[in-house]
Amino acid sequence: MNGMTSQYQLLSNAIEFANQNHRAISQNLANVNTPNYEAQQLSFEQFLKHVETSPETEGDLLRSFQLENTPGLAYRSDGNNVDLDRELANLKKNDLAHQTLTQLLGSQLKIMKKAISG
Repeated sequence: MNGMTSQYQLLSNAIEFANQNHRAISQNLANVNTPNYEAQQLSFEQFLKHVETSPETEGDLLRSFQLENTPGLAYRSDGNNVDLDRELANLKKNDLAHQTLTQLLGSQLKIMKKAISG
C-alpha cells in the first residue's frame, strides 16, 4: 500500500474510532441518572495497539474494540458512577480530536486532488 493510501486509511479509521467514542460518551451522559449504570469507555490504547500490529489492514478495524468499564470512578448511593463533568470534558476532547482528524483527512484529499488535476 502506498504512503498516501495508508495515511488515508489510518485517518479514516481514527475518525471512525472518534465516532464510536462519541457514541460511548453520549451513552454515559444519557444514563447519568440510571441506577446501577456503570460508565464505559473505548480505550484509545486498543486503537493504537491494533494500528501498531496491523497498520495496513483495510476495512472496519473497530469490530474488535469493546467498551470497557471506566476504572477508578466513585459510585453514588444509587450504584451509578457516571461523573457528568468528566463525561462533558471527554466529549469536548473527543470533538476536538474528531475535528482535527477531519481537517487532516481533508488536507490529504486536497493534496491528492491537486496531484491528479495537475
